[in-house]
Amino acid sequence: MEDLAAMPSRFPVPSDVLVLTVEGARVVVRPSGTEPKLKTYAEAVVPVGDDGDVAAARMRASAVVDEVLEAVVALLAAQGL
Repeated sequence: MEDLAAMPSRFPVPSDVLVLTVEGARVVVRPSGTEPKLKTYAEAVVPVGDDGDVAAARMRASAVVDEVLEAVVALLAAQGL
């Protein structure tokens, strides 16, 4: 986990952002600038297989993103957020 508020060397000014990284996926969590809610962005990197089936890789990546987001929701709920 990276807390960008504690890493002024990565950006010109500290940012109220958390970056959670697991193998093949990353989640960015930050507060909304205009509303009382958290915003979450998730991405997964899944290589296309030897068969070149991009659609299958996208489906696998989507499943990884869903799984990671479920884990983030559970983590935030456990913290009362």
